[in-house]
Amino acid sequence: MRLKCCLIILLTIAVNVSAQEITAFHTMWGMEYYQDDKEITRKEVKSIFSKNEEVYAHWKKANTKDVVAGIALAGEFVGVFWATTELLNDDPTLTNRDRAKNAIGPLAGGLVGAIVGVIYLNSANNSRKRAILTYNKQFDKTTTFRLVPVGNSNGLGLALRW
Repeated sequence: MRLKCCLIILLTIAVNVSAQEITAFHTMWGMEYYQDDKEITRKEVKSIFSKNEEVYAHWKKANTKDVVAGIALAGEFVGVFWATTELLNDDPTLTNRDRAKNAIGPLAGGLVGAIVGVIYLNSANNSRKRAILTYNKQFDKTTTFRLVPVGNSNGLGLALRW
């Protein structure tokens, strides 16, 4: 009798085992992705997400926004570098006021590039989170197997169905 009770309790607990979900963590060098406790690469995440159209659409948006952010941040770097060279120009015919006037345009361009880059990086992270949450949502109510009541000529019982 005790053995039967223990088996029923173990089966009941085992029924609640969920499928593997994706988790992402920010690190100093970028994002790390895990499927349960196993670390996976970005390519593996992409191949997993490509099987679901809705999830993959969010993932592609995130990648597109990453490209736009990279271009904007490169423009920011160029603008700041250009403004610095204008400010440090040692041409004796230019006054400090002329140097400042020449640096305002590139500096403003660099500032706009930085703002656009940060906005798009944040948006890309949000799209990536949305993709992961959409993917994980499919596992909320499902399990890897379930108990099904079975009845036949031999009697009543429970069967595991995958």
